[in-house]
Amino acid sequence: MPLYFLKPVVWNTKGYKGPSGEKVTSGYPKDHGFGHEEWNASENSTVLVDGRRMRTFHTEPFGKQPLDDYPGDIFVFMIASHAGHQYLVGIAGGATSLISEQHAQKRREYSNSIAGGMDRWAETWSVPAVKKCYGDDVDKFWAHWAQELQWSANWICPPELFHWLDDPVLLNPHEITGKNFLIKMFGSYQKISRATASLIASSVRPAKPSPALDNILARLGSDEPDRTTDIARIEREEGLDPTTREALIQARLGQGKFRQDLIRLWDGACSVSGCDVHEVLRASHIKPWAGSKNMERLDPENGLLLAANIDALFDSHLISFDDSGEMLVCLSISPEQRSLLGLPARLRRVPSPEQRRYLAQHREIFARRAT
Repeated sequence: MPLYFLKPVVWNTKGYKGPSGEKVTSGYPKDHGFGHEEWNASENSTVLVDGRRMRTFHTEPFGKQPLDDYPGDIFVFMIASHAGHQYLVGIAGGATSLISEQHAQKRREYSNSIAGGMDRWAETWSVPAVKKCYGDDVDKFWAHWAQELQWSANWICPPELFHWLDDPVLLNPHEITGKNFLIKMFGSYQKISRATASLIASSVRPAKPSPALDNILARLGSDEPDRTTDIARIEREEGLDPTTREALIQARLGQGKFRQDLIRLWDGACSVSGCDVHEVLRASHIKPWAGSKNMERLDPENGLLLAANIDALFDSHLISFDDSGEMLVCLSISPEQRSLLGLPARLRRVPSPEQRRYLAQHREIFARRAT
């Protein structure tokens, strides 16, 4: 499945169209007085990649994350800290990392081709914080700039999946991660789920229509990209016998033995409503596919047979179930919406011990959304 990240970037008061000289207490911006991400919103930050116009942007590295294994399959939610609060400032979807050394040549090519590339140094040198970091030694700064310019474009993504916010959105850390603060260090990151990514993107209310944001929300609202990526990884995974490989592919598609096992376990009807129209029933994993081992992905105890509307709520962790089968409903669903959706409604039977073990893990994610 695609990767979804929260990634800290430097706070900027010029709309990320040039360095603003804000005070920074750590990382590259502290040491040099500026960050390469300060041009992320510049209209000139586009390049041609195989004849297609692509948007470039910058973040600091992601440690040992296998970014190269997910070309075009990464969503980066860029956040910035200011005055004790944290804000969403930009979203890049369908992104490809150029951070690793194998992409050095392309990174240099794209960084140098950005309009104003080497000329940006004069704008940067005019920032007092930069001059202070370099002791007013312009030659020292120029030497560093010429060497580090290559990092300006260490990501690319389709323009139709790149949305930079005119007005940063204040984030509620507890709602997102269950903690009081989101990550702050520029060299760190937070991996999040598709449901959490969708929750954050849905909080953006642009002053004018944004086709890019609409495209991002559409991608986040569908698990088709996740399925496509997961199936490709199953097909590449070494050491799987053909039978297991095919069973995993079918399970990811909601078909095959996993679905048939759930139909048998729940007497061919929705685990909640009792609806027995098979065309609308979904074989839903309790413990999310991304966090499961292959054995868990095929375990029918790690599944519920749900009507499509209930499956969508369960998959997004807007509902969950306790150990007795009672439904838990996220507070963000209003009483009117609950009435329309027929919520809450309990499971038709008390979960087995194995199901309770999986449901406990599902509730951990639900609890972060419900508060």
